[in-house]
Amino acid sequence: MDSDLSELAYHEAGHAVVAAWLGAEILSVTLEPDSDDGPRREGDAAVRWHHGRWTAADLCLRELMAVLAGPVVEMIHTGAESRIDRRPQWASDWQLAAELAQRLTSSPAQIGPLIEMTVRRLRILAAQEAFWQTIAEVADLLEAHQTVSGEEIHDCLARWLNT
Repeated sequence: MDSDLSELAYHEAGHAVVAAWLGAEILSVTLEPDSDDGPRREGDAAVRWHHGRWTAADLCLRELMAVLAGPVVEMIHTGAESRIDRRPQWASDWQLAAELAQRLTSSPAQIGPLIEMTVRRLRILAAQEAFWQTIAEVADLLEAHQTVSGEEIHDCLARWLNT
């Protein structure tokens, strides 16, 4: 098994499973995204948030959790601790997380603590056996097929977390 592929599969599974658990519609998750929709990335989770369901702040917090879930899940999977802002492969996740956190805070000094608190919440969530099993199943599907439909993500979530 290619460890880079496994890391990427867990990263993308983290984004997708957390977003789905938080109420987003997952359209698809892939390890081979099209390069015609912007800069080339190694993986992509296509997520649709239905804006009318939550307040702006609640939606922003849900998006922040989903964005940070990829790096957090990858760190847990590999056992390698790192600050999210220090890994080049997570630069786009970090940039989006910082933008979302800025919308939720009243001062720039609160951005870091909000992100750290969110990372801690995600670690607690991922530590739950059923939640981790959901992530592992989605990661396995990604490694096997490279692309997984949103329906498959939601099926995994329902199977493990009884949603």
